[in-house]
Amino acid sequence: MINLYEKYKATQYQDLSPPNPLNFILTKAELGKNLTSSEWQWLEQHNLPHTIDVIYFQEKYRNELNRKVRNELIQLKNNKYVYFSVHEIPDIDSEAALVLYKVNAQERLLNTETRFVGQGYLKFLDFNDSKQRNGILEDIPFDEKAVSVLSKLEQKIQFSVDEIEWIYKHSYLSFLSALKNQFSALQHKYHAVAKNDSISNDLLLCSILQKLEEKKHLNESEFQYLKENGFDETINIVQQIEFVGLKQKYQATQIQEDNVSSHLYKVLKKLEADISLPEQDINYLIKRKLSETLKFVYKKQIDSLKQKINSGHGLRPDDVAWCNQNNCEDIIFSWLKKDYEVEHRKDTPESRLYTILKKLEASQRLTDEEVIWLQAERLLKTRLKDRDYSVPTRIFITHHTLEAKFHESEFQRTKNHWSLASASAHWRKAERPEHSLKLTENLNLKQIKPAKLRAALLTTRGGALRDCDRRKEAEVCALGAIDHFQDSHNPYTLMGALCYDKKDYEAGDKWFEEAVKRGAKFDEQDAEIKRILRKMKGQDRKELIDHLLKKDPHRFAWAKKL
Repeated sequence: MINLYEKYKATQYQDLSPPNPLNFILTKAELGKNLTSSEWQWLEQHNLPHTIDVIYFQEKYRNELNRKVRNELIQLKNNKYVYFSVHEIPDIDSEAALVLYKVNAQERLLNTETRFVGQGYLKFLDFNDSKQRNGILEDIPFDEKAVSVLSKLEQKIQFSVDEIEWIYKHSYLSFLSALKNQFSALQHKYHAVAKNDSISNDLLLCSILQKLEEKKHLNESEFQYLKENGFDETINIVQQIEFVGLKQKYQATQIQEDNVSSHLYKVLKKLEADISLPEQDINYLIKRKLSETLKFVYKKQIDSLKQKINSGHGLRPDDVAWCNQNNCEDIIFSWLKKDYEVEHRKDTPESRLYTILKKLEASQRLTDEEVIWLQAERLLKTRLKDRDYSVPTRIFITHHTLEAKFHESEFQRTKNHWSLASASAHWRKAERPEHSLKLTENLNLKQIKPAKLRAALLTTRGGALRDCDRRKEAEVCALGAIDHFQDSHNPYTLMGALCYDKKDYEAGDKWFEEAVKRGAKFDEQDAEIKRILRKMKGQDRKELIDHLLKKDPHRFAWAKKL
């Protein structure tokens, strides 16, 4: 047992029987406790200067150690693996203090200590263990890329070119042994075995060969490396791979030749380097009917035309001629689809829609088959512009305009009033009722036969008058048509619609019923009612909807959605 009186140089008092004040002070000092001011005074009063010196320097040393540990703990607390899990600077007596030192030394923790760190620390240790197992000596940063590379190394999976370039960029030479088998296989495959077994940079060559394996293009410095090291056979393979890739990229695969001495290879290399082609090269592509490749040549012009289309300016005749000349019908089609409000369609220029739109743009009439196709595709109809307003599509208006002009011309040629009636009806559908009225004014009905034709002319004129909000005149025409020919349902439908216009629904229903008796279809009447309903607002609309649902809730169920 230690003699405290000897250790603290107070042997003159060692014969005092304990417990006594000096024995207490010395025991306290031995326990590492700082003395109080009264305890220091007691030592001075009993003339113990040597004891005072020992305890003073012991306390000073102990305080310095405490400050040192405190500063270390403050620094260690900032370690990213404990920063969020250890919230305060730990006391020297706490369990967390040792954990901070162990984490700093990258040591494994006890199970009871893992609560002071996140999962990241455990993964970091696994990462370091993996490096050690695989002989990786460099100080590799612990990040996603490094973890991925080491994982492949552990599983003996071949590295990608991106990973090899990462190894090369950071000069992680320890990976060379792991790359040995992969590198050797690539060297033999691409004829890149050095004759004197001395290669200036194994990692760079390995990344170049792996790039070839992944069918990626080499840059100029990589080409230069192969040339400087005499890998002529490799260069030939590189160029063949590049040629195949360029043909795919620039859509020239119909040319089977893959000899790198081909002029096509030189042309495609210019395209890849964004070098403008001279006329000779362009003619070369034209003669070989490489129309898709030429689109890359004309990319600036094509982009300019697309910009015009997207800006709503459309194409000029010379633009269309250029597109036709350079096999860019897809550009024309894009413009027509935008202009005719069918951009949502995925049709190609080989489709019937392209033929139809070209005909409409050229003011050519459609065939019956083309009209039937448009109807089947729901493209020859009106559309809702908003919830309450229906408008005809551009296709609808253009088609009926062309039909109106044709029948009007036919009337001028044959003087057949059936053509006049057809022209009038088409002008109405083309939203040009004023043209319909102009055609049908000043008719000498007495000279027009048969009665059914007179009724048709009066009905279409009445419809045009209604379109122009001249409802009283429209009613006169409708009643006149009935007087001339009572078996046609059209004037009765017109009268029903006119009554609905003025909110006389009971009278309108009677006229609609008479129309049905004469062959009218509900769909035709419902279309007129929808047209009226969409023009109404507020209480008027509610009253008409209530009337329809009361009359036939099943037939008019659609009214609830308007």
